[in-house]
Amino acid sequence: MKRYGPLIAVPGALAVGDPGRHHLRLTPDAVLFRQGAENTGIVAWAQVERILLDVPTTRFRLPGLVSTILLGALTFVTVSDIDADPDDGSISVVIDGERRTSPLSRHHVGGYWAPTVEGAHRLLQHLIDNPDQRRLVAKPEALVDVAAALARA
Repeated sequence: MKRYGPLIAVPGALAVGDPGRHHLRLTPDAVLFRQGAENTGIVAWAQVERILLDVPTTRFRLPGLVSTILLGALTFVTVSDIDADPDDGSISVVIDGERRTSPLSRHHVGGYWAPTVEGAHRLLQHLIDNPDQRRLVAKPEALVDVAAALARA
């Protein structure tokens, strides 16, 4: 699975957040609110006006790698699982003028590199504003690459 910041390619869709917990799943036809494998809401793209992530960010470029290494070292030293799941952020989706906010589970402890979140926001707004581009969500690996390019721009 290809991942860039809060975006992760899953089979036939693009997930925003940790697909094993609270996340959005974007398909060519709809935006799905999910908790793990369970759908908790489905909204047609035509109703979506804006998607905003509220997650901790950092200016450090590799926060996931460093937090994984540090947690691994701490687990090794203490010889026990230190149970350091990342805190949930949130995601707000404006649907027909009404804001719906739900939890958004993160992939790692610590913040996301700030440009990855900005790139995700740009990509999400592009998909909202350009209905003909939503078919690209069926090939999520390519969209992760687009978000990476938008983050560097």
